[in-house]
Order: sequence, then C-alpha cells, then structure tokens
Amino acid sequence: MAQNITEEIKRLHRRKQLTFNHSERMQDSESSGSEMGPDSPRRPDSPPSMVKNPEKALFTFKQVQMICERMLKEREDSLREQYDAVLTTKLAEQYDAFVKFTYDQIQRRYEAAPSYLS
Repeated sequence: MAQNITEEIKRLHRRKQLTFNHSERMQDSESSGSEMGPDSPRRPDSPPSMVKNPEKALFTFKQVQMICERMLKEREDSLREQYDAVLTTKLAEQYDAFVKFTYDQIQRRYEAAPSYLS
C-alpha cells in the first residue's frame, strides 16, 4: 500500500497537481536513492532543518481525496475485471450444459422414433 501511495505521489507530482517545498524535495530525493530505503534513517550530512515536523500535514485534504479516488478507481476496475471473468466462465459453462442437454434430447427422439423398416 505504501508503494501505491508513493507511486501516486510521483504521478501527481509529474502532473503538477502536487507541489513540494524545497526541504520536501530534498527528503524525496534522499529517500529515492539506491542506498536509502523508505525505512532507513536520515543521512547524517543532511541539515537539521529537514527533520519532519509531526504537526505538519504531509498532504492537503484535496491531495488525499485525489489519491483515495485514484486508488478506489483502480480497485473498482480490478474487481470489474474479476467479475467479468467469472461471469464469462459461468455463462460458458451454462451454454455448454444447454448444448449437451439439447444434443441428448435430440438423440433420444431419434432413438425412440419408429423406423419405417420395423
């Protein structure tokens, strides 16, 4: 889920719907480095002003709303695809059963029908 949020943040930043201030950009560039993971501590050479303020909101309400809408849309699309796949499978099974039943009924009629030779 954290990866999805990170990808959404990057996508919003590319679309210029999410703006970063200078210190946030520096934190983002630090956390995206190959030697730095998302759970790794801050680099020791970074300035102390970059310490995260727990009182400051990371996202605005509008940004959270956009992220949630996007994630919900992706989940809804995924569920729709799964539902369509299951529905298609069930309809194919039902059609096969109908064809088999019809074939069996036709065969029974031909077997039970009197012949002109008998």
